[in-house]
Amino acid sequence: MEQTKKPARSVLVWMLLILTFSLGVSCTPQDETATGDETTQTEEQGTGTGGGSTTTPTSPEVADYYIDQVKSIASSSTCASYSWASRGRAPSGYIKGMALTYARSYCRYKKNQASPNALVDILTRGAGSSSTDALALYSSTFSNLGLVVNTAGEGPVRSLYTLGIGLGMRESSGKYCEGRDMSASNTSASTAEAGIFQTSYDSMSASAELSKLYAEYKADTSKCFLDTFKEGVSSCGNSSIAGSGAGAEYQAFNKSCPSFAAEYAMVMLRVRRNHYGPINRQEAEVKTQCNQMLKSVQDFIDSDIYACDEIN
Repeated sequence: MEQTKKPARSVLVWMLLILTFSLGVSCTPQDETATGDETTQTEEQGTGTGGGSTTTPTSPEVADYYIDQVKSIASSSTCASYSWASRGRAPSGYIKGMALTYARSYCRYKKNQASPNALVDILTRGAGSSSTDALALYSSTFSNLGLVVNTAGEGPVRSLYTLGIGLGMRESSGKYCEGRDMSASNTSASTAEAGIFQTSYDSMSASAELSKLYAEYKADTSKCFLDTFKEGVSSCGNSSIAGSGAGAEYQAFNKSCPSFAAEYAMVMLRVRRNHYGPINRQEAEVKTQCNQMLKSVQDFIDSDIYACDEIN
């Protein structure tokens, strides 16, 4: 009897061992799977918590991105396609260059808005006396077009550049490299006019800010936008320099650094407008399409905190 029962017990023991082993094997993967699922779920939850999109813009890595955007706004505008009285269409680079120079002046305003420095104050203050300020002289024209000149801020500087674009077309047909007017009697180094706006060296006495602006551009000629202003200009009527010394150097710089010539002239229009015959005779055109183009440039700059870092 004992021999008969012994095998039965052995079988029972082996069955219990097999069952225990089977349960252990089947449980182990389930535990690992559960642990893995929990880890995956935790990771997904973590991603969901920290993966929200940010609204902070990042500076683009493409060189001259903002400059190119401003040029694109200018070239696609109706200001660029306008045919100016007795001058025709402007060189393609002139409208682009003026848009870029306006962008720089506007960036000066943005950076000094809370406490304007002397240069920004000149560019952005409300219209003053018509004897010195071109915005005041043209006040009725601006008023008829709905353009702001009497309230300090972005309005006057945008209206100023709108008038400036028209002045540059009258003075030089938008050609950065024009020398002095050969029919004029002012032929000395200090009185000879040069550049887009035909400004002379003796004008620097009109404001202390003019010599500062001159020094700023001379210290960094990358700000001149010369290559842009060159676009569409095949030749200039007269590229000679009158006289020698500081006045001659100023003439040459006015032609080689057109963005300086433009911003300098904008200051002159506010402090000594009678330097420019087309302004005195009110021959410079004021076109709303150019003001609208400048407003588009302004809106683009306002939309990106990094724009002024490149343009300024």
